[in-house]
Amino acid sequence: MRIALVSHAADIHSGSRAPIELAKHFAKLGHEVIFFAHAHISRKNAINELKSTKIKVVLIDYPRIKFIDRILAAFMLATKLRKLKPDIISAHATLPFMLGSKLSGIPLFSTYHGTQTDVWLDKIFPRVPGTVDKIANHSINFIIKSLMWFQLALSDRIITLSKYCSRELLTFYGKKAPFVYWGGAPPHLLDITLKPKKSNLITLLSVSRIVPYKGFHVLIEIVKELEKKYPNLKLTIIGSHPNKNYLSYLNKIKSKNTRIILNPNDKVLSIYYQQADLYVTCDKFLFFGMPIFEAASFAKPVIAFNSASAKEIIQNSKTGIVVSSKEEFKNALIKLMTNEKERLKLGKNAFEFNKKYTWENAARFYIKLFEKWQKH
Repeated sequence: MRIALVSHAADIHSGSRAPIELAKHFAKLGHEVIFFAHAHISRKNAINELKSTKIKVVLIDYPRIKFIDRILAAFMLATKLRKLKPDIISAHATLPFMLGSKLSGIPLFSTYHGTQTDVWLDKIFPRVPGTVDKIANHSINFIIKSLMWFQLALSDRIITLSKYCSRELLTFYGKKAPFVYWGGAPPHLLDITLKPKKSNLITLLSVSRIVPYKGFHVLIEIVKELEKKYPNLKLTIIGSHPNKNYLSYLNKIKSKNTRIILNPNDKVLSIYYQQADLYVTCDKFLFFGMPIFEAASFAKPVIAFNSASAKEIIQNSKTGIVVSSKEEFKNALIKLMTNEKERLKLGKNAFEFNKKYTWENAARFYIKLFEKWQKH
């Protein structure tokens, strides 16, 4: 099968890695893959990684002219797609590229990643929202859902990331879709080995984009509240694409027990996963939580708030602990910090649970759906 994978960017940081891993594993399964992305936000290392697996990379480059550039991007993508004539399009993109994919006339199968709302509250954070802010936020949420409805209407078929996303898709937009779990750490991350060192430190790790809804400020507050009693508690936040105001706020409120690392390479990321004792997240839009599966690949248990798909990807009290409040989070953290045996048991369970969720298996499920949909 000749597959066009249309992504927002060729990038290996945060969730942007997912389309790259899918493309690589489609190719590994014997399919011809062409990867499309915006030129100005794609990274050279990601492009080289794709090319090293014999994937053709097509970057859509266009002049950045306000209000016009997105329309240009859509038409340029449509032209490239019609010229290269793939059998199907697997889309992981925003509205302009979805529109361009539709205009190509090629069967369009998109992946629904969830609908992130409350962007106005993120924009004004840490200011407490007033009445006007709440009205603005409600209005923007309506616009976000309307645009997402239009984007989904362009798709011939849809795949989601989790049961939660499939339920949300039905509730918000009246559409039914199967879900496919993505994989954990890609093989090359696991190939980087570090000799274990004995230490009395308890290291927490959290990995994601540095934006308010990820809740890094809550993690920092929890560590600050516990570090007097547990001075050996350390938090490492690894992030990409930081919101500058939010990053500045985090640096302002954090103590010396917290460090923030931006845009590390894969070797550095792998080392921090290996050195961590626990993976922690306060993400309020945990539509899938790829870093949780990555942590499980390194046999690390997780503590997370009960948001979105948390109870799907974390087996509560078996592979990690799902909590409902900040106080519960602190109690769970103390429990696992002070009980190494329990911590290691949960980590081992997480590793075993994660074994079946590989990128190769995810790619196989995608291909199975593509082949089924091509026949109907």
